[in-house]
Amino acid sequence: MALTELTSSHFRGFLRRDEEWPEDSEPWTPWTYKAGCDIENRKRPPPEEIPGDVFDRQRVIPDFDQGLIERQVCLVLGAGGIGQNVALTLARLGVQKIILVDNDIYVASNLTRQCLGNRGDVGKRKVDVAKAGLEASHNLRSAVVAVHCDAVLEWDRVVDLARQSTVVFNAIDVGVMWDFCVNSLCKELEIPLCAGQSFGWKFMTELYTGKVDEVCAFCYDSVSSTFGTNEKAITRQGGILERLGPSSLNKEGVREFLKNDRQFRCHDGPVLAEVVDLALQSVGGQLRPESAEVLKFLQALQQETVKKLLPGKVSTMKTVGFIPQPKHAETRFVGSWVCPCLSCAVTMVSQWTGLLTAPAVEEGAPEAVMPQNITFNLDTGMTGEEQLSYELGSLGIPLDRAERRFCRDAARDSCGVCAAAAAHRAEARLFAGAARAVKLATNAGEVQRLPAAWSMGDASSSLARGKAPNSEALVVPAMPARDWLPAGGDAGTSAWPAELGTLPLLKVPESSTLAKSPSALWGYASGIRSALVPLRAKWYRLKGCGNRTEGFPVEKVGNKGEWSLRGSCFQHTAWTELRMTQLVSRVLETAGFDCANRPLGLYLYQPDPESGAWPHPEVERCCVVFETLGNARLGDHLIGGILALLPHLFEPDLAELKRCILRGRDFDPSDPELLETADVVSCGMATADVLAQLDSAGAAPARQLPKAEELENVPIFLRHLWDHLRVKKVDMSLLLWLAWRLGWECGLTLRTLHEAQISWGTYSDSMGIHCNAHINNFVVKAMDAGNDTFLAALDFDMAFTRENVLPEALQANSLLSDFDAILNFEATMGMKMVLAGSDFASTGVANAKTSESHRVLEVALRDTMVTAYAAALEGQSDAHPPQDLRMKMVWARKTGYVGVAWDRIPYNGHKLLWHKLSWRERERESF
Repeated sequence: MALTELTSSHFRGFLRRDEEWPEDSEPWTPWTYKAGCDIENRKRPPPEEIPGDVFDRQRVIPDFDQGLIERQVCLVLGAGGIGQNVALTLARLGVQKIILVDNDIYVASNLTRQCLGNRGDVGKRKVDVAKAGLEASHNLRSAVVAVHCDAVLEWDRVVDLARQSTVVFNAIDVGVMWDFCVNSLCKELEIPLCAGQSFGWKFMTELYTGKVDEVCAFCYDSVSSTFGTNEKAITRQGGILERLGPSSLNKEGVREFLKNDRQFRCHDGPVLAEVVDLALQSVGGQLRPESAEVLKFLQALQQETVKKLLPGKVSTMKTVGFIPQPKHAETRFVGSWVCPCLSCAVTMVSQWTGLLTAPAVEEGAPEAVMPQNITFNLDTGMTGEEQLSYELGSLGIPLDRAERRFCRDAARDSCGVCAAAAAHRAEARLFAGAARAVKLATNAGEVQRLPAAWSMGDASSSLARGKAPNSEALVVPAMPARDWLPAGGDAGTSAWPAELGTLPLLKVPESSTLAKSPSALWGYASGIRSALVPLRAKWYRLKGCGNRTEGFPVEKVGNKGEWSLRGSCFQHTAWTELRMTQLVSRVLETAGFDCANRPLGLYLYQPDPESGAWPHPEVERCCVVFETLGNARLGDHLIGGILALLPHLFEPDLAELKRCILRGRDFDPSDPELLETADVVSCGMATADVLAQLDSAGAAPARQLPKAEELENVPIFLRHLWDHLRVKKVDMSLLLWLAWRLGWECGLTLRTLHEAQISWGTYSDSMGIHCNAHINNFVVKAMDAGNDTFLAALDFDMAFTRENVLPEALQANSLLSDFDAILNFEATMGMKMVLAGSDFASTGVANAKTSESHRVLEVALRDTMVTAYAAALEGQSDAHPPQDLRMKMVWARKTGYVGVAWDRIPYNGHKLLWHKLSWRERERESF
């Protein structure tokens, strides 16, 4: 049977909707369609049916977005009675991929309700049985992956699979704390969670969106009963106190109890040892058999365990075997049969599908309102709420919405999971530099993944890139190097996020019809031409996705009247950036540095005849796609933010600091004139290591900062960070140490690239010299992103190697006459001058300045950065290494946080959720 592909032009962008028709309209014209007999049943007519399209009846449901369904990757935890039927339903629905996880073996009693197996499968692994059953009879288009593992002990595998997925179906019954782990992970990754359980005559399903500001599974539910943190559970006959016995317990004894007791059954290991040790500190290091002591210990144990499992931390755990896994009634005791299992599974998938693509069901609601919890109880009929709703509804008095709960309800203020998730997202968005929200929708074209092999174009074709086809006066970017071209198979299939689809995404106006489609994605503008898209706690950079008419200017520039076409929209520059980013990533990794972008592939757009072509249809438009570590630039954001902060941190009388600068430069300390760092560098004079001078002088200018609440210009989302700095009395030494680290990383990064014979991208054309080696091509990383460094390099669209450089293309400029001259220019006139405060010969940098009253502070910071940069570039030893200075590095990072955030104030304002971050900060002991 033929399968309809997502790329079919017949279905691209089609979404059938209900419509209102005037009562006096003629229903039987060729342009209308009538279903049923009533006027309100008229709907937009479906497209012509394609023979063999197995999903035709789904495509024609009003508001059902089959294309969105076909992009979903579904993680099914548990391949039992519910999990197998979830997988069966998903396969019939037509999702992209189904990932099955289970650790069990098929037995004869499973056959009545686990519908993907037969008698011959007894003794086989459940995930293998389920996959074979799907492939044999039920799978219409989905890729099926079977993972046989213990999800509790191999939690890191579950995390990796969840990062690949767009939804999680939890059908593993291990206990409340397992559900807490899965809920917390989904909240961190911001993906939906569907959970289900059935027993006897009953089943219950739960749906949560995973969105930070919407309710989660533990907004109202507690984990305290799992830990027995109440007097009755401790003191009753057969309770915890009785099971502990009369002896006092040390750390080893408590761990042994938690391993063997029926209420806990924890797996022993380093994490359990750690949480037990921390909990025992609350009772003096020894657990005595007294109810008050045991209660205090269990409360501390619960607190320490939950800390490990909050969003932002739960994804870092390799195992969650330390959680309580209480013994509960076996299936043999309560019974199980096919109807509740199948009904539960179908209801779970139905709730999730409705969340994805169903229309709003309440008047004025912007999105579909889906029930959070559905309970079916066959032995006593409906639940009380269902019965009341049914009876009142029949009388025209529906149950008030305030009396019910929905998965899209606001997160509860007191929920620790939601607060931690909000803090995690706020931190990520701060370092992504996310400002203006945009919508991205599908456009005609194709997706081309990162190739497995590359080749280089010939010299003549590379030199000819300077002019567009059929347009002698039009100049497009052309680096002085041979183009990189794909020459191999697809190497990046698994890394491509399902949400980015199989058709190119393009920015569209928020008010447009395309923007309102369920499959449209939210992103954040990164300039006119680009966007950043957050997906499952990761960020993706779409470089070149500006709309059809903006962001790709055609301007008359140059000394010969040429028309220049700019933007990340050319296939040769797109492939070059992907290849060079791949090469740079490998080179930097060997030196312990990160490349900010991980290449995935590109979009190749096709003109859309309905909306008109873009300015020059003869030049193909592309958009490169990366996974990225952020977008907060070193120059504009961090250095600019710190310079703006200086007047708030220090008094203007900085005479001793000035003397330190002059001594470090080998100038007379009494000299009244203090030259700008850029002037000193341009004259070839030495800059100062002001940190070393300040340490030797034994004086670090400092000031007792006022409280954040006393300053009008400290917004609420920065106050906790400000007060952290105030309490720690961050002085000039810390800022100078941060400046040293930044300069050192800039120098070592450039040295690493140059030793690998890679130019960041320096060349000249009719518009002058372009140099990509500058501070705005570093991003500031979030605390736990990548290696333990502050910066990550990016933007290698202009980069080339000694291997593919074209000497004949370099002869136009004497400063860049050969490859070595290019590297020297990058090291001196490029990076060094921009660190010093000059904008000369660097593309895309406008250096920030502090106030005149604090000019000496700016000079001290820039001198220190330049000195560190030069030392690293020349291969000298690090004068101020981070070894044994972990706390100093952490607090320098926090200063950087404030600097980045301060720069973002005019753009993000109070939209960030950093007022919730204070909750997370209290839980971070390393801070």
